[in-house]
Amino acid sequence: MFKRILILIIVFAVIFGVGGLYYYKIKYSPNTEVIRFYDELYLIVEDELVDSIDAVIFKENILYFSLPVVKHYIDEDIFYDEEEKTLIMTNEEKVFRYKIDNQVASVNSKEFLIDNLVIEFNDKVYIPMDILLGNYNIDINYFENTKAVVLDFNDYYYLKGEVILDGAVLRTDLSIKAPIVYDDLPLGSIVNIYAEYEFWYKVRTLDGVPGFIEKKFIKKIYDEELFKIKKNNDAVNKDKKIINLTWDYTYSKVKNPNNIGLIPGVNVISPTWFSITNKEGDIIDKGNKDYANKYFEYGYEVWPLIDNSFDPDLTHELLSKSSMREKLINDILNIYLDYGFQGINIDFENVHLKTRDYLTQFVRELYPVFKEAGMVVSMDVTALSTSENWSLCYDRERLSKTVDYMMLMAYDQHWANSPVAGSVAEYTWVENSILGVLKYIPNDKLVLGVPFYTRLWIEKDGELSSQALSMERANKFIRDNNINLIWDEISLQYYGQLEKDNTIYKIWLEDSNSLEAKASLVHKYDLAGIASWRRGFETEDIWVSMEKVLY
Repeated sequence: MFKRILILIIVFAVIFGVGGLYYYKIKYSPNTEVIRFYDELYLIVEDELVDSIDAVIFKENILYFSLPVVKHYIDEDIFYDEEEKTLIMTNEEKVFRYKIDNQVASVNSKEFLIDNLVIEFNDKVYIPMDILLGNYNIDINYFENTKAVVLDFNDYYYLKGEVILDGAVLRTDLSIKAPIVYDDLPLGSIVNIYAEYEFWYKVRTLDGVPGFIEKKFIKKIYDEELFKIKKNNDAVNKDKKIINLTWDYTYSKVKNPNNIGLIPGVNVISPTWFSITNKEGDIIDKGNKDYANKYFEYGYEVWPLIDNSFDPDLTHELLSKSSMREKLINDILNIYLDYGFQGINIDFENVHLKTRDYLTQFVRELYPVFKEAGMVVSMDVTALSTSENWSLCYDRERLSKTVDYMMLMAYDQHWANSPVAGSVAEYTWVENSILGVLKYIPNDKLVLGVPFYTRLWIEKDGELSSQALSMERANKFIRDNNINLIWDEISLQYYGQLEKDNTIYKIWLEDSNSLEAKASLVHKYDLAGIASWRRGFETEDIWVSMEKVLY
């Protein structure tokens, strides 16, 4: 027993001894040299000591940051294509691409020369400091006396403190018995304050030494300007535009645009003209310039839909390669510029879960290019579910940060091959779908997608099948069979049932009543607007009903 206790004591002594030595790698005394466990640079991000000996390096007098550090502390969305040796940074306005050891970089596919290259060293990618400073709102400083590289964020205010008594020291913990990491801070020294405890502050010296200091040694310094109440900047825009988009489905090349006319309440048309068809990224174009120009003349914006042919393998092959994403984005852009469109609607569905991050990166790279061209970027997503290819493939939170609008396709609650009959989009399910995605998508970017179709369910010989019906065809079936409709308080739809020739027919009707109820959710949750699938399936009264609710 005594031996076991002795062994444990030795083990703890080794652990805490090594831990103490590791922390003492940044011990500093103004009257002596810096004491380090190993003679390397160290990185401080705000008040955090980065636990990596190769987080930063000097090569040829240039300071480099490792990619994992940049991804963890600065930009979680920075992207590196291992196969093509390409580093990609994106923001709302620009897409930067840097190839390893290459002086030629690009911004929004336009080439330019850089002074310091992105490099690979000891099997890690390193980014020069000047590229980081040029792309992010950060401040980086190197202090010779402490060997510290200090990174702070310019858009964050750090509370300052001033040393007001002699004998001030920094310690490793909240105790006067804790080891000292900085001896005798001079009077008037300034520190950043990160946390406050009963008798202590957690601080960092401006030259990069973090620790804890007793409150009696510090006087807080306030910048009054930073605490003034901002007036008018946060005023609610009561005149914001409510999106009322309808998808105009086209089976083939549009040849006759004569059916174009004014649609009450609608302000955006999204024709389904474009599909990516193969692994080379070829795009089918079913568009018609006369069609687009007529809508332009009526004052509508046109945001055509582009889809991935709902092919998961094709989608992965295209989006997993940086060069192919860039080519695809530029090809789409050139088509949309040629037509003069005001926006784009991305409808990528049936996507492998392994493609999730590539899909997000594709949209991140597309957004700045289309914004530069003056176009609105919107994307369609499904309600939350456990389906990998139809729901989990969307990183809704990250996607929402790089689009203007996200259309929630709040329909197909009971899909064509559903094992049970039910509504395409009952009210309670639609509302719960909204609440689910609002955890990830801001309400001012969320557009509610509603259906103009219903399903006729057919039960015969123990088998269940369905047919998708437009509103007019559904009404005709009800009239022809003299079905008595009953209002369903759960779905907020009329429900009808018919037994005929040993067959049971069931229908949950989409009409002006059900759509008015769903449209009211736009105001209930202060959403960006509504989108309808699809034009041609509605009856004429629908537009007036929805306009009445929305406006």
